[in-house]
Amino acid sequence: MIQSHGDGAWLRVGCSRVDIAAEFLNEKLREMISQRERSHRKEFAPALEQVMKSLSSVEKTARSLREAIGRAWGSITKSAEQHGVRLSEQVLEACKSLTTQSPDISYEELRKFEERSLQVVRSIAKTYNKYVRSIIRTVKPETSNLGDSIAALDLSIANLSQLLDGSDLEQLQILRRDADQLVESVGELRLKIDEIQKARDALRELEEHQSKLQSDLSLLHRDQNLKELGRIEQQIRQREAEALALLEPLSKPLRKLTRPESKAPAGLNKASLSELAENPLTAVLQMPVTEIRELLGSVQKLIERDELFLDQRRKRKSIESTQALRGGALERFREDHSVLQANRQEILRQLRGSGIYDQWLSLLKQCDDVRAEAAQCQNRIAELESQERRIRTLVLEDKARIESGLQKVLSEQVSILVPF
Repeated sequence: MIQSHGDGAWLRVGCSRVDIAAEFLNEKLREMISQRERSHRKEFAPALEQVMKSLSSVEKTARSLREAIGRAWGSITKSAEQHGVRLSEQVLEACKSLTTQSPDISYEELRKFEERSLQVVRSIAKTYNKYVRSIIRTVKPETSNLGDSIAALDLSIANLSQLLDGSDLEQLQILRRDADQLVESVGELRLKIDEIQKARDALRELEEHQSKLQSDLSLLHRDQNLKELGRIEQQIRQREAEALALLEPLSKPLRKLTRPESKAPAGLNKASLSELAENPLTAVLQMPVTEIRELLGSVQKLIERDELFLDQRRKRKSIESTQALRGGALERFREDHSVLQANRQEILRQLRGSGIYDQWLSLLKQCDDVRAEAAQCQNRIAELESQERRIRTLVLEDKARIESGLQKVLSEQVSILVPF
């Protein structure tokens, strides 16, 4: 059973469940690794000592082989002598990389030592197999002793590896690295949650400001002149919409006549046609009435003669539009528009004189600015919430993986407490 830390602030122990606060997870895992290392030290120390003894034996037999090669001088071939010396020197050189520094008993240092030892014994075995055939007949006892000592070294390293593998410390080291990532992700999640809250607070303030501006606008709209301005502008928009609807059926025939490859009939001003096609409302308000009437009449004749290749429905609608415009609708629209604009200017003059108009424009601008800022804030919140969901998913995945790993090591149910 794992004991609680001090007053139990970060670890709670029950009969079958261990709760660990996420912010103390790294500390707990370091403590667990330290405890496991201490408990396994009695096993690790003899295994390490055996590896060092086996290594010393390899060095001793390698020197004995070198001495035997020297004693056999004159009775062995030059090639065998060279191979024997190389084998001895290369084995001693390989052993030196392990004997120059005694490893710590800690798990991480032992793992590094194990990896180096495996590389050394493989290198030694490869060197031995390379040269043994050419020297074994001459110095068989020493060669066999070297082979046996290499095999013993390999066995002692395998025993150390087995002890390390069976200690659960590798799993705890992996869990500790995972815990580093979890703690980092939890920190990111906390910051993201704080960012979202600040953004929501900012949005609430903007909405309150917008509501206040709307209220101020509503009070201002009680002014009779502002009400009249709104009514006139609504009438202007309505008349303009009616005019555009009347001109719409002519858009296709006008576009056909303004194409670069199109040749407008004599008497038709292509620039005026283009203006009417691209900016119909401006054209009917600014071009001379007589010019518009003549242009519409010429277009109607082209349509009636099927020179613009319109379908029957478009042809009928276009002719109806030209007839209505030439029949007085054009003049009525221009007259109504002129009167409404004159009325609008008079109302604006009065509003400017009272200062209400500038106040109204200022409030409208403020409303637009606050509305745009609120929209940006909402987009920012949506982006932050998306990031928060992604980080939270990573946190929960890492949390579940670490809990599962700890449960296998501790043989108890483990719960990592995340504060949100």
